Amino acid sequence: MTTPTTAQTVITAILAVVAAGFVIAALIFWKRSGSAAFLLVLLGGYVCSFNEATVDVLGHCFFPIDCLHGYSAFGRPIPVWVILAYVVFFGGLSYAMALAFQRGVSRRAMWGGIAIFGVLNVLLEIPMLGAKLYVYYGNQPFTVGGFPLSWLVINSLGALFGAVVIVRLSWFFTGARQLLLVLVPFATYMASWVLAMPYFAITNTDQPSGVLMAAAALSMVLGLIAIDGLIRIGTGQWRLVPPQASGATTEDRPRAYSPS
Repeated sequence: MTTPTTAQTVITAILAVVAAGFVIAALIFWKRSGSAAFLLVLLGGYVCSFNEATVDVLGHCFFPIDCLHGYSAFGRPIPVWVILAYVVFFGGLSYAMALAFQRGVSRRAMWGGIAIFGVLNVLLEIPMLGAKLYVYYGNQPFTVGGFPLSWLVINSLGALFGAVVIVRLSWFFTGARQLLLVLVPFATYMASWVLAMPYFAITNTDQPSGVLMAAAALSMVLGLIAIDGLIRIGTGQWRLVPPQASGATTEDRPRAYSPS
């Protein structure tokens, strides 16, 4: 399997432009709000890309060894365009969801946002799979155009988890601790794999297709339940702490974001 040069150049250029747009937006946000949180989360998206080699082994994803890669781990080359995609999806879009929570988005609207995230994921992956930029190998259940639908839930859950941590722990990410935002996408994406483990575990065995499908379905159902729970936490419908005493306000709380 060899890398199609034209397809690689096109997707790398597209994602570079999108990532650059997010960086410019983050710099403007910093200047207007005085908060570097957006930029730190974008950097966190880059740090999160170091999860890719591990998740490729678990989920049976492979990139050609002759690709233009940013790094290699576990014998897996990780293309530059994949690293840029992490900056966009687990950095930029995660922070956009955090801002949506901060501005009072409804549960229904956030589910719509998750659906858009999923559509963007499919629009990114299926053409690239068709171009042979990479492949999901083995007996993968629930595939469309070579893309296992389980990954829609895995990726959406990881990005959403990061957004909820950013907005609900904003009181923590202040001062020097704001630098810890760089680690949030990496940690939350990896933590989200807990619910993907039935799928990952059975995919790495020689079990029959029925067992593989059941494991993938279980992971997707657990993931969707977790997504709904995280949305409820992000919107404030579910609280992690007791309600404030009467008369208290949240206006003076330090936040990891600043209203624009």
